[in-house]
Amino acid sequence: MKDKKDISLHIIDYLTGEISQEDADALAQWVKESEENARQFVRMKEVWMGSSIIEKAYDGEAAFLRFKRRVLNRSIIPYTTWMQRHQSTVRNAMLWAAAILFPILLTCTTIMYYNISNLTDGEMVASTVAGETSTLQLPDGTKVILKENSELSYSTSDFVRGNRNIKFQGSAYFSVTSDASHPFLISTEKEQVRVLGTEFYLVSEKGSHKDLLSLDKGIVEFTDNKTGEVVHMKAGDELVYNTLTGNTYCRARTEDEVKLAQETNRSNSVSKAVYAELEQLVSDRGGNHTIQLNVSKGLKAGLYQVEIDSNNEMARFTPARDAAKFSGGDGSKEHPYLISNSRQMCNMKSALTPYKMTYFALTSDIDLQSVEWMPLNDRADEYSLWVTFDGNGHVIRNLTTARTCYYGSFFGVLCGACKNVGFENVNIFCTGYGAGAIAGYLGHSAYPNVSVIENCYATGRVSGQGYAGGLVGNVGSKSILNNCYSSVDVNSISSYAGGLVGKVRAPFVMEGCYSTGNVSGQYAGGVVAGGQLKSTPHARYHNVIALNPSVYGSLQSYAVMPIIDGDTLNHVSHSSNLYLNGKRLRNGLSDREIKERLNDIRNVWYSSKVRQTAE
Repeated sequence: MKDKKDISLHIIDYLTGEISQEDADALAQWVKESEENARQFVRMKEVWMGSSIIEKAYDGEAAFLRFKRRVLNRSIIPYTTWMQRHQSTVRNAMLWAAAILFPILLTCTTIMYYNISNLTDGEMVASTVAGETSTLQLPDGTKVILKENSELSYSTSDFVRGNRNIKFQGSAYFSVTSDASHPFLISTEKEQVRVLGTEFYLVSEKGSHKDLLSLDKGIVEFTDNKTGEVVHMKAGDELVYNTLTGNTYCRARTEDEVKLAQETNRSNSVSKAVYAELEQLVSDRGGNHTIQLNVSKGLKAGLYQVEIDSNNEMARFTPARDAAKFSGGDGSKEHPYLISNSRQMCNMKSALTPYKMTYFALTSDIDLQSVEWMPLNDRADEYSLWVTFDGNGHVIRNLTTARTCYYGSFFGVLCGACKNVGFENVNIFCTGYGAGAIAGYLGHSAYPNVSVIENCYATGRVSGQGYAGGLVGNVGSKSILNNCYSSVDVNSISSYAGGLVGKVRAPFVMEGCYSTGNVSGQYAGGVVAGGQLKSTPHARYHNVIALNPSVYGSLQSYAVMPIIDGDTLNHVSHSSNLYLNGKRLRNGLSDREIKERLNDIRNVWYSSKVRQTAE
């Protein structure tokens, strides 16, 4: 043990199983000499274990080269050394060698592990920070996609002995290797999850009052640490656990929901939008640019300066410190912040000021594919954030909200206005109360003015634990919904589901609107689901049609909406083709009447859109 080099070589010999007994005794003695020696040994062992556990960090330059070959059809990319020129061949050869040698090395390492019992037994810990996602492979072959702000730990000796026990906090997607004689046990502060071989998404965040378990394959046993209650889940089930009350809600998801969840939760690659923006930059010019890395492995997600060389053959990523958050504007009514890409849209929340209206405007269509959207107002102490958003006739596509957010939607709580924008292919599965494409909660008592949604539409799917609507989950203060439509399939797990709005609990005006999506929940309505009381302020509805293929309420359902004394209804009706709880309704509008009424509504909407585009 003359120097650090000798020590490192001895540790490597130990890890590969090639150490002699004499050197093993010397290494064990060196480990005992000081805490620093023991820490150094553990660090090297963790690196050795981690080389087969944690995927290689995201390499922006290598990824960009692959991107260039694929998108620009450039099969010849210059390299400077023989190793670089034959990098792919060398890598393949190394992989084959690793595949052959790994069982031998693993056997030798296991033998040496037991022979040198005096050496320190380290605990493996993997963690991620905000915006970071890592993929791990545990010693038993189990694969884990560890989402941001998460931590997973386990003892390597436990896995060697067949005890597949881990501690976990955060959110992750698990693909557990099947082993009937050795169950896989996940322990959190609040619950235990026992599995044999299965795939599932688990959210158990510190400080959160609601945990989520979505089971895609296999069978899982969920145990509440507080009450000891055990829930047996089968493939497709999704369980929401309220850690305050101890209540659990379990529902069976559709095949489409499971498929979408698998595609979303298994993904940890860089967003397609990143490559789309790179392609545009390369096509236009080289030089310095700023883009958003939505998800990455080695690089933390966020804003990066991208330097593209003069030959358009290499890109280097460095964190952007002073990059402009928007295309222009200062957030005032006269000069709204201008949004032209998904990166700038993700910057909206950081630009909001409590109790001050902030204005935004779109300059192009936006694709939020691979972005897990957090609503602008999703917590009780953020109702003070006021927004006026003008889409200028553009479209926001593929909006997907985080499952554990409150008021799952684009705005969350909308105190202000949203106008002249379409939301296409929304996919919202919200465990928090209040869900809709545009707002989970429209208006609030803390906001002194009228909230407005005008000339807007949405398509896709919305599912919420509580109030859910195609556009709005719950109306909470004076609000207007004008010239809008929804082609969203709406589902509420334990409450109200409406084709346009889940519940109305404040003065409300709806005019020139219609709904064409399927609606289901405990209480369901083609346009509005219900929940109003006699004390609820009166609402006014004019020129509103329910065109839903079906409306199903397990407790109560309405073709259009429940009627409260004092509500004003004018030209509010439904299609004669509407199915209510599986039965076709009669006395609805004829096909001719529907076309005439829809033409009136659509003409208003499209004329407004054309006017906005012209301006």
